[in-house]
This record gives sequence, C-alpha cells and structure tokens, in this order.
Amino acid sequence: MHPPKRTRHPLQQHSQNQLLLPKLLDRDAEEARVSRNATADAIVEVQRYLSAPPLERSQDPLVYWTTNKALYPNLYHLANQYLATPASSVPCERVFSKAGEIVSKKRNRLKPSTVEKLLFFK
Repeated sequence: MHPPKRTRHPLQQHSQNQLLLPKLLDRDAEEARVSRNATADAIVEVQRYLSAPPLERSQDPLVYWTTNKALYPNLYHLANQYLATPASSVPCERVFSKAGEIVSKKRNRLKPSTVEKLLFFK
C-alpha cells in the first residue's frame, strides 16, 4: 500500500518561491562580485609588474619569476607557461621531418592550411 501523497498548500508553495528568488539573486550578485574582484586583482597585479624596475640583462628570468611568484601569482603562471622554451632544436626537426612525409610528390597540391592541420594532428 502506498502512503498518501502530500500536497502543498498554495500559500506554502508561494512562500517557498518567495524565499527562493532572493537566494538566487544573492548568489548571482556574489558570483558577479567575485568575478569583478578577480578581474580587478589581475589588473592591479599587471600594473604592479609594469611599475617595477625592469630586469637587468644579466638576470635569469626564471629565477626572477620563481622569486616573485607570491607577488605576481597570475603572471608567474603565464611566464612559466609561455616563456619556458625547450633548449633543443629536436621539436623543430621533428616538425620538418613530418612535413616532409606529408608533402610528397603525390601530395604536392595541398593547401598550406591543410598541411598545418595535418601537422597539428600528428
């Protein structure tokens, strides 16, 4: 035997909806505030970096970013991602080798964009 289904009184349902709307609005306002704060923090970080004295030519950039990662956390992440290049020509040589395999006598009419895509997927 099934227990009887409980139906909500229309006034009870209305009051629950009234409580839900302010909660949703508060959540949206908090998310917008956090987003604005993150953007503002990033702007302040970039301005702080730009106002700092430049590195001397003899300084090692990787040491600089490691030393200043607490001061510039977002820029530190970007510097590690984009400034750390491999000290080898092997990746470049591999690309040329793959390009030689793709562009052959039989495939000499490939568009440059097609060759780029094929190299990307290899």
